[in-house]
Amino acid sequence: MIIKRVGGLAAVISLCAALDVVWADPAQPTAANGSVAAGSNDTSSGARPRENITKPQNITKQRDGSLLIAGRSLRCGGTRNVLDPHLPNLGLAAPGVVVFNPRQLNRWPDTVRLFVFHHECGHHHVGGDELGADCWAVKQGVRQGWLGRDSLTQVCRSFGNGPATDSHPAGAARCASLNRCFATAMAALAKEKARGTTTEAKAEPPDTGAPKLLQGPTLKRSGMRPSFDVK
Repeated sequence: MIIKRVGGLAAVISLCAALDVVWADPAQPTAANGSVAAGSNDTSSGARPRENITKPQNITKQRDGSLLIAGRSLRCGGTRNVLDPHLPNLGLAAPGVVVFNPRQLNRWPDTVRLFVFHHECGHHHVGGDELGADCWAVKQGVRQGWLGRDSLTQVCRSFGNGPATDSHPAGAARCASLNRCFATAMAALAKEKARGTTTEAKAEPPDTGAPKLLQGPTLKRSGMRPSFDVK
């Protein structure tokens, strides 16, 4: 979600309340599309976080302002990270800030947390396009190594089966878009690796089998002249 032209963080929160209408119940998980069970009080088709045997480390804000998520220190360029447990969404982007609800995010697996962070950061790169922000987050996940095919499924499940809302496309549409972006990002990464391998091969001269000079000649004595006397 992205919020524009607001007067400070308090106004951001007030505007979110007006837009989303439904506030997050601490006992009710928030779907990764930024609304409670995909914008509805009916959770029968909404996404719910899975119970993990090993509970992921809670999201924390560090002294340098970065967010610690899944063992990674994250910043979104020059924007300010804000944690607000009363935010009605998992996260939002506003001018100069990205805001996250740590209580809601802590209910989800690490991959979903990382995706939400990069999705909101993506709004600062692509604007208000939700699918564009999704795709930007996927590209970052592929390049940084935290998003694979299995973890992409986790992200898709977090959208639930909810319909489109005023702020987000339907969960199925977002998931289909994610899969296309993932395929494109994987293909681009493969090409990049192939180019790197080719460059390294050209930089390394071929081994011709000829002996290599390990040490140059050393001048042992100076001032000597060759003798041309024939004996």
